[in-house]
This record gives sequence, C-alpha cells and structure tokens, in this order.
Amino acid sequence: MLESTRIYIADISVLKDSTIFERLLKSVPEYRQKKVMSFKFPKGKMQSLGVGLLLRLACNEAGFAGIDEHIALGENGKPYFADASDVYFNLSHSGERVMCVISPFDVGCDVEIIKGDRGRLAQRFFKPEESLWIKHFETPELQSEAFYRLWTLKECYMKVTGRGLSLMPDMFALHVDENENISLFHDGERPEYAFREIDLHDGYRYAYCIKNNGKNASQEVKRVDLNALL
Repeated sequence: MLESTRIYIADISVLKDSTIFERLLKSVPEYRQKKVMSFKFPKGKMQSLGVGLLLRLACNEAGFAGIDEHIALGENGKPYFADASDVYFNLSHSGERVMCVISPFDVGCDVEIIKGDRGRLAQRFFKPEESLWIKHFETPELQSEAFYRLWTLKECYMKVTGRGLSLMPDMFALHVDENENISLFHDGERPEYAFREIDLHDGYRYAYCIKNNGKNASQEVKRVDLNALL
C-alpha cells in the first residue's frame, strides 16, 4: 500500500543522445511510445518520454508495476489509473526537467523554468493582491522568482481539481504569509488543499497541491538519473 507522496524529478538532457532515447523508448508502454512519437519536435518527444519514464519508475517502486499501462482520462482530461482507483498521480514538464508525483491522495503538480520578468502576465492572470506581493520584492530577479512560484502553485491547484484551463488563474487567489504558509481562497478559504514546494536551486520551480488528508502525509523526493534506467 502506498502511504507517502513520492516526487520524482529528472533532467532529460541525456535524451538528446539518439541511442539512449531509442533504448529508453522501448521501456515504456506502447501508448506512451505512440504519444512520444506523435510530437513533431525533439523537445516534445523528450519531455513526453521523460514523464513516461518517471511514471513507470514510480509505479514499480510503489509496488504497482504495470498500472501505468492503462491510463484513462477524466472529464476535463486529467489522467488516472484505470486499474487502481486508490492511487493518484500527476505529471509535468518544462524545459529540460520532468516531474512525476504519485500519492494515495488526489494530487496535481507543476514544474516551470524561470525565464525572467513576467510582470505583464501577472497583471493579466493574477489577482491584484498577488501582483502586489510580487512587486514587494526588491530586485527583478526576486520578482521573477516570486512570479514563477505563484504560477507553479496555481497550475498545481488547477490540475488537482481536474478542471485544467477551464479554471483560469485569476479565478482564485493564493496568499503567502511571512512564515511561508500558503493559503488558497476560491469562493472562500479552502483549507482542504495543501501546497508543497521543492527548491532544487537549478533554475526551475517545483510544487504540488494535495487534497484532504494528504497535507499531513509524509513526502519523499527523488532526483532520477535517466542513465540509471538503461
């Protein structure tokens, strides 16, 4: 039985090597192989294969080998295990990073590469109080970090609800207090959702949102070397 939330993160730059790419492609389920090859550009292929590799590893290590071979989609496209209703997962990718979270609780995750100033995006997609929180940081670098921090957290919530982009980022608000506690306000405060962040100091932001009792569950973070899967 899966008791903790497990987070897997990997650098996919190794997949630029065509020999490694082809060998690892054969190790994921057929549906994932087809999805990987449906992407036109190498970046998309690498990201799709990367999350597939992490999902397979996560299932194997959690004692649920093979359940990643039968993935179904919810009403708004959120994937779930067709053969294991009590195990949840979510996937994300950005740049050369991929992320997988597997948990006994409903979960949504996100990784984002930090690219620089996004003040205009904050004004467009964030609540006014969220934009002010970003601006209170003294340097452009810190403001960029704050923007991507909020953006990642918002994506996590949008994904855990299963609503995806039908739930726009400006439809709810996040508040980060002086003790770094994160509160969600969506038609009132929503304490049943908990947020956790992972900072690897690698130019990316990682986070996940977990529902109900998951906020008290333990977590395990694993950085995966894809070479080790060969």
